[in-house]
Amino acid sequence: MQNGTPGAAAKHKDVRFIGDVMGSYVLANRAQTPGAVQVFACRSRSVSPYEAVVNAPVSGQPGDALTMTLQGLGIIRGKISRILDGGFAVSFECTEQERAALGARIDWLKRRTLKTVSDRRAHKRVLPRETRASLMLGDGRRFDCFIIDMSQSGVAVSADVLPPVGSLAGVGAIPGRVVRHIEAGFAVQFGQVQQIGELEALLTRASAR
Repeated sequence: MQNGTPGAAAKHKDVRFIGDVMGSYVLANRAQTPGAVQVFACRSRSVSPYEAVVNAPVSGQPGDALTMTLQGLGIIRGKISRILDGGFAVSFECTEQERAALGARIDWLKRRTLKTVSDRRAHKRVLPRETRASLMLGDGRRFDCFIIDMSQSGVAVSADVLPPVGSLAGVGAIPGRVVRHIEAGFAVQFGQVQQIGELEALLTRASAR
């Protein structure tokens, strides 16, 4: 016997959250590619129990299967339904029970009260409005990258490359150095502390020659 009323289940399945939800994803077809970067960061801009629209550094192709993890929503499997500017839309493949449970989590996400969290870092990390940037490595190679978050002293990015710790890397117009690897990318420390009001414009501008 199912818990709750059919009306409540239907309400949860029809709910949609429009806003930023950080996450990561793995494209199934890359699992067979030796040496390829497997996990990429992403940011959902809109999510329902049926699909999500995300900003992402590597889009794949329509029909490609993927596994996605979104903060507060858990692990979701699906397929890319269409390619968008700076990302893609993914259609979720769920049972009715899984879809209802996902709808309940999305409803919780919508109604959750935002709380201010103490940040003890010297430079607080923030989410940029624009997530796309250009990555220039020390050997001259250039890649598109996705900005996970940023601060006055550095930026975390996800790209189809994982440069070694200590190597030179410029994001947008700001030079820096890779200081650590993270689950879905790597962190770049700037050569100089930046002004927060100008940071996003500098990061999302094409790298200076």
